[in-house]
Amino acid sequence: MLKRLLIATSLIILPVIAHAEEAVTPMAAGAPAQGATSTVQLVWQVYLGGFNLGNVGLKTSFTGNSYSAVSRLKTAGVVNSFYEAIIDASSTGVVANTGLLPKKYNSNTNNEKQNQKVDLTYTTAGIELFAEPEYNVARFPVTEDQKRGTLDPLSGIVYSLSGVSHSTSKPCGDTVRVFDGRRRYDIELKFEGQDKVKSDGGYSGPAIKCTVIYKQLAGFKPNLNKGKTVPSITAWFATIESSSGGPVKKFIIPVKIMTETPYGVALGHARKITIDGVQKSG
Repeated sequence: MLKRLLIATSLIILPVIAHAEEAVTPMAAGAPAQGATSTVQLVWQVYLGGFNLGNVGLKTSFTGNSYSAVSRLKTAGVVNSFYEAIIDASSTGVVANTGLLPKKYNSNTNNEKQNQKVDLTYTTAGIELFAEPEYNVARFPVTEDQKRGTLDPLSGIVYSLSGVSHSTSKPCGDTVRVFDGRRRYDIELKFEGQDKVKSDGGYSGPAIKCTVIYKQLAGFKPNLNKGKTVPSITAWFATIESSSGGPVKKFIIPVKIMTETPYGVALGHARKITIDGVQKSG
């Protein structure tokens, strides 16, 4: 349960709030990356019942029509006494109008049981998977149709930060369709209203409040949740302007998430926000 909570924190950072025409200049797919670069760096801390479970770090860069991102999830504190893990990931791709086109995704998970490596390569023929140890994708299959038009988990976060899919009818952004090499799920968001966030050492200020709905579609064990619904998740997102002259004019920052668990309330806070090399929090 605690492992899933940490991983979910890195995947829940997905809604889109900024106006597309204000956030990313639409460019044709395949155009070379050039010009100024917009960057965002985040450091998240995840707590359960007041105890620090771990940290999630993310750095994303946008140059021209291209994006690249790296992330690290690392357990910490009391959780390391019974489960210790580090998950490193990277992703590259193209920003094309109101969507993203991933090119390459890599992840490497190290824990007390094994080292799991996953590579996804996006081609015109589909998504090529390399996993070591190899995944048994035949046991709980994901069809080619279900994979079509999906993003890798890290590109899903980039999709949110860049603000490319916002529409006036969906203030919290469009549904994010994710395939991680083995599992297929959607992240849906429901607008709850305007709010304010107060944080000691993190972000404090106006934010948009959304309910996050996580839907498992394929590749999961049928009894994974034993008939129980996934607890509702509330997320708050702040708009922070970029001044680099790069393609992203406003970043959409997930500053707080909260959900109930069997062990108590879980909280995730953006403890450090850096835009174009300038720290915006703390």
